[in-house]
Amino acid sequence: SPPRLADASVALPASFDAAAVVAALERGEPWVCTDFASASEVSAAHVEMEALDSAAALRSTAAGTTAGSAKARSDRVAFVQLREEPPTMDGGSPSPRCPPACLTLYRRLEAAAAAIAWPRGGGQLLCPRVGMASVYDSSGARYEAHRDNDQVGEGRWINYRALTALVYVNLPGEFDRQEDGGQLRCHIGAEATDQSGATAKRTLDVPPRGGTAVLFDARRVLHEVLPSHARRFALTLWFPLAAAAAPLLSPA
Repeated sequence: SPPRLADASVALPASFDAAAVVAALERGEPWVCTDFASASEVSAAHVEMEALDSAAALRSTAAGTTAGSAKARSDRVAFVQLREEPPTMDGGSPSPRCPPACLTLYRRLEAAAAAIAWPRGGGQLLCPRVGMASVYDSSGARYEAHRDNDQVGEGRWINYRALTALVYVNLPGEFDRQEDGGQLRCHIGAEATDQSGATAKRTLDVPPRGGTAVLFDARRVLHEVLPSHARRFALTLWFPLAAAAAPLLSPA
């Protein structure tokens, strides 16, 4: 089974506030940290992301997290291996290994998840085996409103995702202008059956500036990526709950 989050050796930024994260999760809101990674860390991860893209490792994929229908998305992604991967049953190739600068930021996201107590007695968060590296090209690439996990029946969910954690690795100066687009729009308070944001009490737009991290409840927060007019790079992890994950599948 996936390992538990127990390693407290990775330093978190001084601005990280575990109590504030839990409070945001309980309200069904995202928690945003604008200094989660330094400029040098972002630059190193950005170079690695460009290399992955040049090697054609980032590819289009289908969206499979929303009940009823797939949502339109035009990003390109790679699922990168964060831990030693056993041989596949069919002899196929495992996910590519995560490059080191990106891995540093993934480990920090894991440390952030390890530092919080999942609200409402939901259980212990577990470490995912893979992370998603994504790029939205500058030609208006977007992702329609969706949740990262949707309920499909009483106590049944599309996948194991409980907590979404991501960090942007865009260079300084990118996405400083409103017209650059690419904002993460969160539809706060949208009803569970709402797939468009029509019932949201308010919206929150997060510019994807390098070093910014966002954590939110994968089952509650309806969100979308607005059309991006600059190349937009992000690293994402989804943490399952021990009570629900056995065994953990790779993200869809």
